Amino acid sequence: KKAGKLYAPPGKLQLIYFIDDLNMPALDKYNTQSAIELMKEKQDYGHWWDRSKISVKDIGNTQYITCMNPTAGSFIVNPRLQRHFWTCAVPFPDQSSLLVIY
Repeated sequence: KKAGKLYAPPGKLQLIYFIDDLNMPALDKYNTQSAIELMKEKQDYGHWWDRSKISVKDIGNTQYITCMNPTAGSFIVNPRLQRHFWTCAVPFPDQSSLLVIY
């Protein structure tokens, strides 16, 4: 907590969330993914709601980096979430490249 209702890393530091397998959360009974909806709320509005205190918690100095498994899970990401990301596709290296890397 920085000041008032602002929650952020201390000083000028940045907090980077690494989300592995963005496409893996299962759908709930409302056909949504609650973890994805929390990320979308923060990206859209810059805050989260504290339901116990009925107040806003502003979130600052944070970024998201995500990746997806190309062989499992859902292959569709909510377009309203995806618009907040720069998307690039990196194919798996071929066998000769793996020998050079490892």
